[in-house]
Amino acid sequence: MLLAHQDGPRLNVAVVGCGGHAYRSILPCFDYLPLTLVACVDPQIERARACARQFGGQRAAASLAEALAPGDVQGVLLVVGPRQHPDLACEALAAGLHVWLEKPPAQDAAGVQRMIEAQRAAAARAAGPGPAVVVGFKKAFMPVTRRMKKFLAEPRFGAIQSILARFPMDVPPDGSAVLAERRFTNWLGNGIHPLSTMIELGGRPRSVVVHRAGAGGGFVVLQFASGAVGCLHLAEGSARSVPFERYEVICEHGHMVNENNARLIVAPPGYRADYGLADDFTAPADDPAQAAMIFEPQHTLSMLENKAIFLQGFVGELDHWATAALGGRAPTLGTLQFALSVMQTYEAALLSDGRPVPMPE
Repeated sequence: MLLAHQDGPRLNVAVVGCGGHAYRSILPCFDYLPLTLVACVDPQIERARACARQFGGQRAAASLAEALAPGDVQGVLLVVGPRQHPDLACEALAAGLHVWLEKPPAQDAAGVQRMIEAQRAAAARAAGPGPAVVVGFKKAFMPVTRRMKKFLAEPRFGAIQSILARFPMDVPPDGSAVLAERRFTNWLGNGIHPLSTMIELGGRPRSVVVHRAGAGGGFVVLQFASGAVGCLHLAEGSARSVPFERYEVICEHGHMVNENNARLIVAPPGYRADYGLADDFTAPADDPAQAAMIFEPQHTLSMLENKAIFLQGFVGELDHWATAALGGRAPTLGTLQFALSVMQTYEAALLSDGRPVPMPE
């Protein structure tokens, strides 16, 4: 982490899109990142100027081409809609720039494939790995997700057997029309949150099937290439006034539960209650290695860990991109290949209608 007042190498960037999301969740992260805000870009030039004034941008521009003209931009952050991402990303990659883009990465998987091809072409022209590209699947970067991944890498837990997720969501019943019309729905805007989390934890799915309830909601079942199975409860209609997101991962020898991305319960392998005779629910207190662990942010103190931009993964995803770009190495999280898997899963769910849809090879 490089704080705004500290010296160190920084990446000169332009932020494209100065709307409410950029203002709330992206630009405030710059206080903790090795980035210099060279330009704020928005077709509504007054909005770009206002963002530049507020967040210390050196200039405002009405288009990406205008922002790049002086030649001092090294990377771009695309905080616009998914329809615009492929064109803008390809424009930036053609100029040899590093690219971070918000989710959803595109309107469809074909749009992601376009960016993959542009990244490959840019890498072929450059020495080394070429431009760094990261998609802001924030839940893959959340501290709770990263901690789960660390535990899952430990041999003592064994392989994942199943993943159960819950999110207030629905898959449109007219999925084929949604794809044909390239329509933006909540399944695209927010459905990729639980999908990206499940794929980050369980790997690439092999097939997808959706079972919808008559009044909306239902279940998405993922068969992972590893042999594990995942079930996303489409909890459409649940109250938004209480915590509503949850992920439970069952392994061969233990399990863990992520409650609303702010509470992680880890039950390691080893402890087996003596059914019928166990008389102490706190057991095995004398064996910490077998005791369940609970992780929660400290909300009493003024800590970075309890700030939303850290808790929700925004700083993590941007820092991963910036440090990869400055270090001349390829990102390992939120890659375009990962984005392609997420978008192919999104599309398979739209086409399922109660039948298994195999994922593309």
